[in-house]
Parts: sequence; C-alpha cells; structure tokens
Amino acid sequence: MELSNFIQQLLSQGTVPVRPGIIAFEPADEKETLKILQRYYSEDILEMPGTAPAFNEAAAVWAAEYFYTAVQLTVVRDEADTVVNEKLQPFTGAITADVIYSADLILRYLPALLQLAKGLSPADVLVSALEQTAANWPFSSAGIETATIKNEDIIFTDPSLAITYTDRLIAAKDIKRISKSELQQHVLSAAGLHLNTFWPQAATIFKNDM
Repeated sequence: MELSNFIQQLLSQGTVPVRPGIIAFEPADEKETLKILQRYYSEDILEMPGTAPAFNEAAAVWAAEYFYTAVQLTVVRDEADTVVNEKLQPFTGAITADVIYSADLILRYLPALLQLAKGLSPADVLVSALEQTAANWPFSSAGIETATIKNEDIIFTDPSLAITYTDRLIAAKDIKRISKSELQQHVLSAAGLHLNTFWPQAATIFKNDM
C-alpha cells in the first residue's frame, strides 16, 4: 500500500516515505488512497470560504499518483528523460472547479517539491515537467514563476476558489500574476486599504495602471 501510506503521511505529518524504483499502483492501494483523500476533503472544506467545489475522485487520485511519482523521480534522479516524460502524465479530463480543488488537496505541495528539485538539478527535464504542471494548475502554484499560466479563468468561475486563490497570491506576494489587470480588482477587494502597508510594490503597480 505504498501510495496510500505516502498520502496518509504527507497529509498528517508532512513527511513522505518513498521506496526506490518506479512502481505501478495497485487497485486496492488506489481505493484506500481515495478514502484518505475523501476524508481529508471533508476536513479541508471547513476552511474554505463559502461553499467549496465538490470532490472529484479522478482528479484527486491523479494528483496523488502524480505527486508520488514526482517525489520518487526527485529522490532517485537517475531515470532517463524518457521515463520522466512517460511517468508524469497530465490530467486528461476536463478542467473544472471541482477538478482544480480536488487536485489541489495534493498539488498544494508542488511548490515545495519544485524548489527541492531545482536545488538538486535546476536545468533537468524533471524541473521542466514540474514547471509545466505548475503552469497548468495555477490554483496550487502561487509564487511559482512560469512562462505561461493556464486555466486561471476557471478559478474565477467559482467564488470559493476565487477568494482562496487571491489570498494565496497575496500571501506569496506573486507580483507577476497580480500585474494582470483582471486580477487586480480581486486583490484590491481582499486587501483594501491595507495593501500599501504590507505589499507596497503591488500598491505601486496598481496605482500606475489606474
């Protein structure tokens, strides 16, 4: 039960056990992982503003398997580039608010993993793959600078995600993303008159754009 043990420890302790060698996930392990993620979801939504998006099983399990494999590849570091590209497969379903939030239960740990991977080997294919995932899942990657950002508009179709994402951008002081005019009103609504106090750089950008 490698995957379920990994997810349980990640969510409860913040530490992860990973064995060498890329593994195939057993159906029983995936089923147990899903139960863990469903329990965590029921706890996490209590911290979300308003009504959180529904739980999407496929997205939650995909994120768990993706993250486990990414950690393995980060630790092992001797797999060929073709193995990295083969094993780190993107999510194939439609991207919705439910999918974004369910995947985020695990992908919210992506920034820390990417920082670790960059520290070990900043120019390799694994780092590029993780950066692409960060670009595809902006709700989970505040503070990560990528060449492009995808699916951000879907976040703002859901009020709970929109508020949380704005708070994450402010907490990360993600100046690049909030430089886009469509995000500035959300930041101003969240921060109000206090923006100039704790994030003067953002306040200056907003003033110049107005």
